[in-house]
Formats: sequence, C-alpha cells, structure tokens
Amino acid sequence: MKQPLFIAGILFTVIFTLFSYWQLNDPDPILWVPVYGSAVYVSIQAVRGKVNRELISILFILSLMAGIQLWSEMTAWEGFMTDGLAMKTINQELAREAVGLWICSFALALLYSLDKLKKHA
Repeated sequence: MKQPLFIAGILFTVIFTLFSYWQLNDPDPILWVPVYGSAVYVSIQAVRGKVNRELISILFILSLMAGIQLWSEMTAWEGFMTDGLAMKTINQELAREAVGLWICSFALALLYSLDKLKKHA
C-alpha cells in the first residue's frame, strides 16, 4: 500500500496542474499560474518524498492570508456562479480566487501534516 503522503501528492499534483491550466484563460494568468504552479511543485516534491516544511509553511501563510484579503475585498456575497462559469461580477471573481487560495492552504497543511506523521512513525 502506498503512503498517504505519496497519494495526496499525486492527487494535489493533478488538481493544481488543472488549476494552473484553467488560469491560462484568466485575465491575469501571470499571477495565478505561478500561484498554482508553486502548489504543483510542492505536491511533486511530496510524491518524491522530499518535503520542505519551511517552504510549505511560508506558502501556507501566504495563501491563507491572501485568501482572507481577497475575501475581505468583496462588497457583497454573490455566490460563485450565476449562469455558468463566466465571471459576471468582481465579487464572484474575488470569492473564487479566495477559495482557490484556501484550497491551496488546505493542501499545504495536509502535506505538511502527512510528512510530519511519516517522520514520527
């Protein structure tokens, strides 16, 4: 049976590679592709068993705080979608970006925890 860190690393590599790809159509891919690309890098390193906890900690703090910042910029909650995936309002875009960052935060925290458990086992 494969280690949980290995499995999580593969899952998050796929997820964040897709996130990076989908950002190519975004108005600001120069920002979002590297954000999700860094999560891909960390996930690939987890698959290889080479977790850098300091890097993960820094990326976790940055993604968590950036998500909070974007969420606080919303002037009203309008949901994530209206009629499909096209952005209808800036509030929807801010909500999507914040949640995307929090997905990164969750993944980073999980990879960190799984690595720590592996080292203590």
